[in-house]
Amino acid sequence: METTTQKPKTSPKDFFLHIGAIAVLYFLVVNLLQLVFETVDVAFPPTPESVGIIPSISFPIAALIVGFPLYILLAYITIRGETVDPLKRELPVRKWLAYLTLFIAGVAIAIDLVFLLNRFLSGEEITTGFLLKVVAVLILAGTIFGYYLSDLRYLEIGPIRTYFGVGGWVLVIAAVVFGFSVFGSPATQRALRFDAERVNDLQIIQSYIIGDWQAKNTAPVSLDALNDPTRGVEVPTDPKTGEPYGYEKLSVTSFKLCATFERESAKSGTRTAYSAKPLYSPEIYTLEGTGPFIGGEYWDHAVGIICFERAIDPSYFPKTIVSPR
Repeated sequence: METTTQKPKTSPKDFFLHIGAIAVLYFLVVNLLQLVFETVDVAFPPTPESVGIIPSISFPIAALIVGFPLYILLAYITIRGETVDPLKRELPVRKWLAYLTLFIAGVAIAIDLVFLLNRFLSGEEITTGFLLKVVAVLILAGTIFGYYLSDLRYLEIGPIRTYFGVGGWVLVIAAVVFGFSVFGSPATQRALRFDAERVNDLQIIQSYIIGDWQAKNTAPVSLDALNDPTRGVEVPTDPKTGEPYGYEKLSVTSFKLCATFERESAKSGTRTAYSAKPLYSPEIYTLEGTGPFIGGEYWDHAVGIICFERAIDPSYFPKTIVSPR
């Protein structure tokens, strides 16, 4: 008697469940690696110029908080369907996506190792930050590769799924907690963003003052004097309170700008905040009692009302020449 093997049929529900689960998994992996890489760069700056720069981690963290439970839900629905109907494990869409994931994870592991070996053979310094990134990719890609390989081979898939689920929760929670420990709480991040806007505003106001000095050969008596709708000049105000920034004309070529800051900026390589670079060459300006400021120290600040005294070098900035009409 001839026996026939029943082939599983892929329903629309099965198709979108598997596609959705894999899509969410890829989305989670990308955002988890972004969070880890950004955190490592803050904890171990790759270059001196990157000291104090605070990237945004709000999106990766939000993606993990929302995406991982969604992936667990989709995986649970899929596994429950396979328990009721074991033939669903043979669905073509399931195997195609599993092998695709194996391929991508394997390529990621190979490329990761190539980067590590190339850096070692070329004699370049293997920094702590670089090594942590390599290890993060290896762990993540290796875990996914091992899970799907075991799944396709039916190797005690029940316990493996349990371990993978628990391990995934631990990994996501650890990444989020580590990110917050390095970058600070959302309230801290918000304060840092406001402070960054304040420094940017001061730089803009400073450029307006220099332009006004070039045209009139004297610093303005007040910030209101800089507003000029015909030229599209509008002096910024504090991004949080809307109050004007502090200003005082000290002489024809010197002035003082003040702002109220919520967090201390980065100093001596610390990662508590950011460092803003000067808009113009730092050799042109001086801070009272210290001489020229260099690099990121140009806008370093403590908490509270901080004033920056600036002196314009007339030999550096030419006067604006108005052509007769």
